[in-house]
Amino acid sequence: MNRANLLRCAALLAAFGLTTAPLRAADKPVVTVFAAASLKEAFDAAGVAFTKATGYPVRFSYGGSDTLVAQLLQGAPADVFASANQQQMQRAIDGGAVPSARIFARNRLVVIVPANDTTVATVADLGKKGAKVVLAAPSVPVGNYARQTFTNLAKGPRFGADFAARVQANVVSEETDVKAVATKISLGEGDAGVVYATDVTPSIAPKVRTFPFPAGAAPDAIYPIGVTKNAPNGDGGRAFLEFITSPAGQAFLRARGFEE
Repeated sequence: MNRANLLRCAALLAAFGLTTAPLRAADKPVVTVFAAASLKEAFDAAGVAFTKATGYPVRFSYGGSDTLVAQLLQGAPADVFASANQQQMQRAIDGGAVPSARIFARNRLVVIVPANDTTVATVADLGKKGAKVVLAAPSVPVGNYARQTFTNLAKGPRFGADFAARVQANVVSEETDVKAVATKISLGEGDAGVVYATDVTPSIAPKVRTFPFPAGAAPDAIYPIGVTKNAPNGDGGRAFLEFITSPAGQAFLRARGFEE
């Protein structure tokens, strides 16, 4: 429709007491964020505040960090990648998908068991014969961290040199992300699982019991974030990174149990 016809339509609408929407610039483009599944609750809450503050709508794609990296390296369009460990972020950097990254959050590992299941009452019981253990796959950050923890515990006399092997023998399921582990244990589909403390959400907490690993056993769970090299919305991606690393963004992470 040409300008003359647009003006005629506007005049007709005005004659009938109607108005057209004001002419304006196009809305800001969506920011697409690939993020580790454990960030869901914090990022969903922060996303609302980010959009209000910047005008950029945001769309999150959550999953295991290893799966998200594979998608990025295959050309999936995203503006930001937030990983649950440095190893998967390094894969993205080495593959040319992300130029650089910075650490923006930390987490810690815990053991969860179904609320009414007494099979596993201590960390040592993860290696007890017959215990059904649910872990994330070794390539998923939380699965990698869990296995590192078992190896560390096996170095001390309390757990025994074969502890990691005994736990692995008890693994009945290897999940694609940490949320799947938390869900299975909350439904009683295993005697114990290893998740991040932040995954014991209000909906999960009443269905499980939680206990920590011995001090120093579990490695630091660090979360790096970066804007992708070929971001379709680079300006929006940089705006999100700056927001989530600012005091305002960090407040949403701390409120859900993440550490700086």
